Amino acid sequence: MTNVHTPGSGYVLLHHVMGETDGERGVWSYVEGGMGSVSLAISNSAREAGAHIFTNAEVSQMLVDEKTGEVIGVQLVDGTKVHSSVVLSNTTPYKTFVELLPPDVLPEEFLSAVKNIDYSSGTTKINLAVDRLPQFLCSNSDPEAGPQHVGTIHIGSESMEEIDLAYKDALNGVPSKRPLIEMTIPSVLDKTISPPGQHVVNLFVQYTPYKLSEGSWQDPRIRESFAQRCFSLIDEYAPGFSSSVLGYDMLTPPDLEREIGLTGGNIFHGAMSLDSLFLMRPVKGWSGYRTPLKGLYLCGSGAHPGGGVMGAPGRNAASVVIQDLKSSATT
Repeated sequence: MTNVHTPGSGYVLLHHVMGETDGERGVWSYVEGGMGSVSLAISNSAREAGAHIFTNAEVSQMLVDEKTGEVIGVQLVDGTKVHSSVVLSNTTPYKTFVELLPPDVLPEEFLSAVKNIDYSSGTTKINLAVDRLPQFLCSNSDPEAGPQHVGTIHIGSESMEEIDLAYKDALNGVPSKRPLIEMTIPSVLDKTISPPGQHVVNLFVQYTPYKLSEGSWQDPRIRESFAQRCFSLIDEYAPGFSSSVLGYDMLTPPDLEREIGLTGGNIFHGAMSLDSLFLMRPVKGWSGYRTPLKGLYLCGSGAHPGGGVMGAPGRNAASVVIQDLKSSATT
């Protein structure tokens, strides 16, 4: 939730293109079967190594030893207690330290810093099913898939001024009148996620404020109005796109918070601004995945190096846990 003139905002672009696929820098890939295939691959690997995975088991709170102040496990919503000498939290720092822990077990300075992390978000995700591929004015009218359908397609960001105006709308609590849209069509390459002749279109949209100045995201009319605004904008580049939509699912910032646990709807578990990176992530003095409570580690996007489908925070946190366990075993 920042504009093009904010110092350091360009880092987010760097963060998105610094990865690689098959040795090519800045290249992204689609995962066959959808993004859930990433989680499935990790879980299969973990099970082969002897891990036990339980789903539909929401954690209500962490268990803290009153005498030692150590985290000794978690309690589930159904009351079940799961004891463990190590707990790795993949939730946002706010959810981990403010919502899942008793208020009196953390240093006040640390807790205050966590509460002051910037969790604001201006992004909305819209997933669509369409009965045909969009036909862009800038390319030929061949109904078959072409190179114009394979990459990342940016719509509504013709100039810095246009992006700035879209940001200012959201800053005033209004969904952008001309939103910025990042479109991908994974079904062009992945034939497993849609029926023959139909396609899946993903829209990553900015800017949508968490709280509206008038009305609420819970109002179906407001949701439908914004979705149609996005489709109409795409119509300017690909006439007839709106009429191709068979159905859609929209996740606004409050939806992302409620359904996935992303505080403020922030997909990165906190702003990726220069004052929230490296040694400052999640907060100053605690960038090494350990927390003020023994036995508790942070392994999600709120930890270094931040968000993105790369697994780096989790891998790094796991290395720290192994290191600590080995140290404990030798003392």
